[in-house]
Amino acid sequence: MLRWKYSRHLLFALLAFLISIPLLPVDLFRSAGFQQTLAVALLYGALALSYDLLFGYTGLLSFGHALFFASGAYVSVILINRAGWSLWMATLGALAFTIILALLVGSAALRTTGIAFAMVTLAFGEAGHVIINRNVGGWTNAENGLPLNADRIPSIFVGVANTHYIFWLSIAILVLTYAVIWWVTESPAGRVFAALRDNEVRVSVLGLNGSRFKLLSFTVAAALASIIGVGMLIASGSAAPRYAEANTTISLLLMVILGGAISRWGAVLGGVIYSISQTRLQDLTQSGFLDGLPKFIGGPLEEPVFILGLIFIFIVMFSPGGISGAYYRLRLRYLTNKVSTPATKD
Repeated sequence: MLRWKYSRHLLFALLAFLISIPLLPVDLFRSAGFQQTLAVALLYGALALSYDLLFGYTGLLSFGHALFFASGAYVSVILINRAGWSLWMATLGALAFTIILALLVGSAALRTTGIAFAMVTLAFGEAGHVIINRNVGGWTNAENGLPLNADRIPSIFVGVANTHYIFWLSIAILVLTYAVIWWVTESPAGRVFAALRDNEVRVSVLGLNGSRFKLLSFTVAAALASIIGVGMLIASGSAAPRYAEANTTISLLLMVILGGAISRWGAVLGGVIYSISQTRLQDLTQSGFLDGLPKFIGGPLEEPVFILGLIFIFIVMFSPGGISGAYYRLRLRYLTNKVSTPATKD
C-alpha cells in the first residue's frame, strides 16, 4: 500500500502536468506538432503498461502482443470505412473481435511455457503481420496502410486545429488503461498472477488452475491493446502494418525494462520516454548534426536504434530495475538515512 501511495502521487502529478499542456501559454507546448508527439507517446505508454501486465505481473514473455494492438486499429477502421459504423460502435466491435482472437491465440499458446510460449506467440504475431502486409482478402491495403475516412468520425478529432482533443483522448485512454491494470493487479486474480510469475508449481499445489489465470491476463492485456490501437488510429489517421510487427512487441519489452517491470507508473514513463526519444533521435540524425563526426563514430550514431540500444545496456548494467527501480532504491536509502541519523538539539 505504501508503494501505491507514492506511485499514485507521482502519476497524478504527471497527469496534471499533461492535461495542463494544451492550456500553457508556451508556443512549444501549444503547437499541434508537439501535442501530436505527446499523444502518440502517451498511447505507447499505455501500450507498454498493458504489456507489463503480461511480462511484469504474470511472467509471460509474449512476442505477439502487437497483433492485438493492430487488431484494434484495423478492425475499427474497416468497420468505420466499409460498414459505416460510428467510432464508438467500431471500438466495441474491434474490442469484441480482439477478445475472441486473444482467447483463441492464448488457448493455443498457453499449452506451452517459457521460450516455447514466446515462440508460439511470435508465430501468431508474424502470421497476422503477413495477412495485413499481403492484403489477404483485399481488406488491409497491404504495406500502404488503411487510411481512416475522416468524414465518419467526430469532427473534434479531425484537423490540425483539433490536435488538443486527440491529446486529451490519449490521456483518457491512458487513465482507463491504468485504472484497469490497477484494479486487476490489486484483485485476488492479480495476486495469483504474481504467484504464477514467482512459482507456478506452488499455485498448482494450492489447487488453482494456473492456465485459466494466465489466459485471463493474456485476454485483459489484449483487450486493452485493442482500445489503444483505436486511439492510435485516430492519432495517426491510418492503420499501418508496422503495428503488427514483432519489432513493435520488442519495443514494448524495452519500454517496460526502461521504466521498470512490476511498476505501473514505471511502465508508462518508459513508454513515453522511449517514444519521444525515438522521434527526437530520428529528427537529430536527419538534421545533419552528426555529419562532422568521423564515419566510424557518426555511422552507428545515425541509427536511433543503436543509441537506444546503448541506453538500455547502461540501464541493465547500472539500474536493473529501470527508472522506477532506481527511484525506489533512492527513496529507501533516503528514508534509511533519515531514520538512522539521530536528531540534534541546538
